[in-house]
Amino acid sequence: MTIHNMQGMQERTRLDAQQEARTEPIVRPVEPDFPDFGDSGDRHGCDWDESICDETATHYTHCICGDPDCESDHIQYYCDRHYALTLALRLDHLRECKGYGHDEPCEDNRVVTLMHISDFGPLAA
Repeated sequence: MTIHNMQGMQERTRLDAQQEARTEPIVRPVEPDFPDFGDSGDRHGCDWDESICDETATHYTHCICGDPDCESDHIQYYCDRHYALTLALRLDHLRECKGYGHDEPCEDNRVVTLMHISDFGPLAA
C-alpha cells in the first residue's frame, strides 16, 4: 500500500466519522411531568410553619426586606387561626425587639416595624 492510498483511506475514515457524528440524535434531558402544586392563581394554602396546616388561606401578611437584591415578595398567606396567631406573635415581639434604637417614635423605628410587618389583611374574595 502506498502512502497516497493510506492518506486516502485516512481521509475517508475521518469523513465517515464526521458523518456518523452528525447523524446521531441529539439527546436532551426531558423535563419531569409533575403536576403544578404551586400557586394555582387565586387560592393559597396556609404558610404556617410551626406545624402542618392544610387550610385555605384567607389572610396575608407582608414585610419589607432590607436586601435590595432579594427577589422574594415576602408575602405570607394564613388561614384565620394562624393569621391571628401570627399577628399576635409579631406584636408581642415588637414590644421587646432589640432593633428599635429610640424610645420615641421616629423614622428609624418605623423602618424596623415595616421590616416585621408592613401590610396585612384579608385576601380579596
